[in-house]
Amino acid sequence: MATGVHRRTGPGTAPGPAWAGAAAACTVAVASLLFIGPLTPMLLLGMILALLVAAFRPKAFALLAVLVIVLSTPIQNVLGSLGSYADEGVVALAAVAFGVRRLVTEGRLIWLPGSGWFLGYLVAGLLSSALAGVSAATAAPTAFIALKGVVFAFALAQLPWTREDLVTVIRLGIAAVMTVAISGALNLIAPAAWAQLTTGRAPISYIGPIPAINGIFQHPAAFSRFSGVLAVGALVYGLVVRRSLANAVLLAVSGGLAVLTFQVKSIVGLLATLGAVGARFLRPVGIATLLCTAPLAALIAAPPLVSLIGGDIEVYLVQDSARSALTEGGLTVAAQYFPLGAGFGRYGSSTAAEDYSPLYYSLGFPDRYGLGPGPDSGQFLNDSQWPAIYGEAGWLGAVCFAAGLGCMLVSLLRPTAAGEEPLVRWMRVAGIGWIILLLVESAAAPVFVSAPSFPFAFVAAGIIASFRVAARDDRSRTGLDDPTRRRGTGRHRWPSIPRQ
Repeated sequence: MATGVHRRTGPGTAPGPAWAGAAAACTVAVASLLFIGPLTPMLLLGMILALLVAAFRPKAFALLAVLVIVLSTPIQNVLGSLGSYADEGVVALAAVAFGVRRLVTEGRLIWLPGSGWFLGYLVAGLLSSALAGVSAATAAPTAFIALKGVVFAFALAQLPWTREDLVTVIRLGIAAVMTVAISGALNLIAPAAWAQLTTGRAPISYIGPIPAINGIFQHPAAFSRFSGVLAVGALVYGLVVRRSLANAVLLAVSGGLAVLTFQVKSIVGLLATLGAVGARFLRPVGIATLLCTAPLAALIAAPPLVSLIGGDIEVYLVQDSARSALTEGGLTVAAQYFPLGAGFGRYGSSTAAEDYSPLYYSLGFPDRYGLGPGPDSGQFLNDSQWPAIYGEAGWLGAVCFAAGLGCMLVSLLRPTAAGEEPLVRWMRVAGIGWIILLLVESAAAPVFVSAPSFPFAFVAAGIIASFRVAARDDRSRTGLDDPTRRRGTGRHRWPSIPRQ
């Protein structure tokens, strides 16, 4: 039975002379995207080593790239400006190396669902940049940052993933849960010392004696998003692969750590995602158990949650907050530059914050708390996602971006094959959960472009696209896609397929 699991077949299992051209292309691409001046010998050596790993051990490099993306902020703190583009660098290198590798070995590329829509978003943003007079040095890197998740998904789609690779991914997920659990425990035991070690300041808030934990990251928001991703993965594994006490413990630990960050948007997003996935896959016994225990859980959790959520509603909707000003300003910019927006690097993005867009002066942002020029007074300039999308690429670009996400979601909703492997189904359903998580949090955080949570939904979309193409190729090789072999057509009967 065709299961959609890849087998090592086809030409080009050993790289040929074309890798010399791939090496040059990758080096030039990464160097140009990072906009680094004269390369130091250490940096050049690192790029060459990364290129060799990407070319000859692509799956190992893919996992390394995810690790670099997740830890990009700590890496930047250690390396300074040299590490500020670490995540963009590994994404660019993966896209070029994996793409060239597949062209050399297979002679074709795998296109990500929604690629045309994302291309439409890119075109809208570049056209608006040209019309608004934004320089290419500003527009190009901003466009890449805005679409780096999509680019990473495209890169991963080019690799022949197998069931064994997903086993490795799950084991790494378990190791990640253990790591965040240890860091969270240390954070709770010695909150002041841990905060000074990781952030250089005191914990940002307390609820009673409990601090808002930040774990291995510099801010509780990042820790909550990463813990939420792990919790969704654990829940889906228990629902579609195998239930066990160990998996329940992993779910409880990762979900509990997310709650202990006291980040309202992450908690709401996690609860919404767990509810949506659980409602779809829980069996009647599980639903009955949930209904029986829900009143007790609500009695314990409702008071602090209501306090947290109510406080955020008052800050972001009732009061005149920086985030509401950023949202309203984006609407103004999208209307003024209808339908293409103000151009990449001009509103809501990290580039617009660093360069302090001239639009911010006309909107009166310098006089608003958290929206002024400079990192100290402009800490909220990049505190949302959609204002950057419709502010820079206009309503046309925003529609294209949303449609691209919709295509990714639809692709993850459809099985890759009739006899889909349980672990492939796990990756597919987990990807659905991660997209829901990102969509909920995108209302109050730039989650499509910021570490540590942005890569996971795109990782799932890329890997599932690869499995889907492999399953289609298996059907073509066995003749199951031949219409003359289907039941009731011609002289041929439906072929018997031996069980594996």
